Parts: sequence; structure tokens; C-alpha cells
Amino acid sequence: MEVPQSVPYVALSAPGGEVWTWSDPSTDNFVRGSAEDFCLLVTQRRHLDDTELQFSGEAVRRWLSMAQCFAGSSTDGPAPGVRRVAF
Repeated sequence: MEVPQSVPYVALSAPGGEVWTWSDPSTDNFVRGSAEDFCLLVTQRRHLDDTELQFSGEAVRRWLSMAQCFAGSSTDGPAPGVRRVAF
């Protein structure tokens, strides 16, 4: 895959209430939401559709669909709705 030309802006709400940010907020490519949803996604505990993450940009969508934070070969992760938690 080619490296995206625009670095996405990331803003995650931390458990303590602060917001963790990376990159320039003026970019059209972004990920916003809770750090918990982001962590559940990249550890493949939730499908992107089962989080409340907001995102924009084709490269961002593509990356979020395959993101993983552990070593090993890539996997598809859970299907939508398989690991959804209803309260």
C-alpha cells in the first residue's frame, strides 16, 4: 500500500477525560472517538461498525478496517455485530 499523502488527525477521549491528539486538526482525514473504542478496534475485539468512532477519508477508512496492534499475520477480525455489547 502507498503511504497516504495527508497524515490523519486523531483525537481520542481518554478514560480520565482528557483528549489525546495527533497531527493537524485542519485535515479532512480524521479519526475521533473514545480511546476505548479505538483500543477495542485495533486489538480486534470489536468491528469498526460496532464502535462509535467517527472518521473521514478513504485512506483512514481502509486503515481502520485492517488496523491491529499486535505482531503476527493480518486477520480479518470479527464480523459486524459478533462482539457487540448491548446494555
